[in-house]
Amino acid sequence: MTAADLPFATIADLARAIAERRISSAEAAAATLARIQRLDPALGAFLALNPRLLADARAADGAATAGRRLGSLHGVPISVKDLILTRGMPTTAGSRAFTGRLPATRDAPLVRRLRRAGALVLGKTNLHEIAMGVTTVNEHFGPARNPWDRDRVAGGSSGGSAVAVAAGLGAGSIGTDTRGSIRIPSACCGITGLKPTLGLVSTEGVMPLSWTLDHAGPMTRSVEDAAILLAALTGRARDGRTWQAALHRPVTGLRVGVCDYYLDGVDPVIRGAIEEAIAAFGRSGCALRPVTIPELDGAQEASAVITGAEAIAYHDEDLRAHPDGYGPMVRQRLERGYGLKAIDLVRAERKRLALTAGFEAVFGEVDLLIGASIAVLPPRIEDRAPGLLDAFTRLNSPQNMAGLPALVLPCGLSQEGLPLAMQLVAARGREDLLFSAGAHWQRETDWHRQRPSGLQ
Repeated sequence: MTAADLPFATIADLARAIAERRISSAEAAAATLARIQRLDPALGAFLALNPRLLADARAADGAATAGRRLGSLHGVPISVKDLILTRGMPTTAGSRAFTGRLPATRDAPLVRRLRRAGALVLGKTNLHEIAMGVTTVNEHFGPARNPWDRDRVAGGSSGGSAVAVAAGLGAGSIGTDTRGSIRIPSACCGITGLKPTLGLVSTEGVMPLSWTLDHAGPMTRSVEDAAILLAALTGRARDGRTWQAALHRPVTGLRVGVCDYYLDGVDPVIRGAIEEAIAAFGRSGCALRPVTIPELDGAQEASAVITGAEAIAYHDEDLRAHPDGYGPMVRQRLERGYGLKAIDLVRAERKRLALTAGFEAVFGEVDLLIGASIAVLPPRIEDRAPGLLDAFTRLNSPQNMAGLPALVLPCGLSQEGLPLAMQLVAARGREDLLFSAGAHWQRETDWHRQRPSGLQ
């Protein structure tokens, strides 16, 4: 492997090349940094870079020379959403309200685990302010631009992470997801995004949007990389071995549920690509089964209530003390939380419990669900319609309500050259099934290897 191969190398390939001394950590870090400095001014993926990156890379090489391999991510540059506390770098949550106010003296547990696995923390990525939005058109720091068409949104709220991975600005990234914030930008930018089971990855040290619905997880270029990164984030070696084994399991006999909810109202181009993927899984020996989940009715509205109530509960004091620190649009959305009533939250929580039971019932019949993640193609930055929030979250928020793992995978390109994506959903704790089906799909297709043009 040479520096020219680096931008779109997978985590697996780069870690292997570093372990075999075909490239050094310092070379990988320097090449990645140079690429960011060259391309990111036009993309807006990063809000801050690690000032110690090259020193950390040299230390990783020194450890290798001394015969100490730090872990599965030894010397691999990984970025972190700027909602996550990271030692030595500012955390702003994409807001002027928190600039210079959050500690840069300690790592969130998930960042500590990345470092223990040997990762180089590359920098902090752009996001929709306080994670409360789906476009990453940041009112303070500018938009993260979709690498496939820089006039279009990258999705959100983890948009900077998706842009970084899609544009070859680092080997992977860590995002967060409350109503789709890993999966939406992954779908928009043509990468692989995993929202794990609720609680599998610690959200301590991550600014909350909703304590009940928040998740953190990997955003990568392949399913294999998502499994590697998830194992590092959890620190569970046994689970990591299970997930690695799952990558190579055949999908014959897997029961794949097709629920109309995840296809209704979806752009025909996206729906057509997903229907082709469903047929392909059938040809591979999966048992395709139509399923219904009545409890999905009202789940989207309930998730909005829970998020709105918990977001204003967290931000209330800061919003009162620093109202001008929040962007006008985000401040307006936050303030709607003041209008919610206790009865609204109780009903939303009861819907969450009913939906959880509904999913448990359907996963007694099938192993996976398949459908869309976003209902429309990413719009132009200046053309965002009022219905975009619903079109981007409706197919994702139920999985947060029930705490289910969900995986987004590229599955085509539109006529305009924009990525198309599908979503796989499994029962709690069954990331192995997602990895089996996702890795099979990526062995059979090359959509995840397609790259935006103009990024040489």
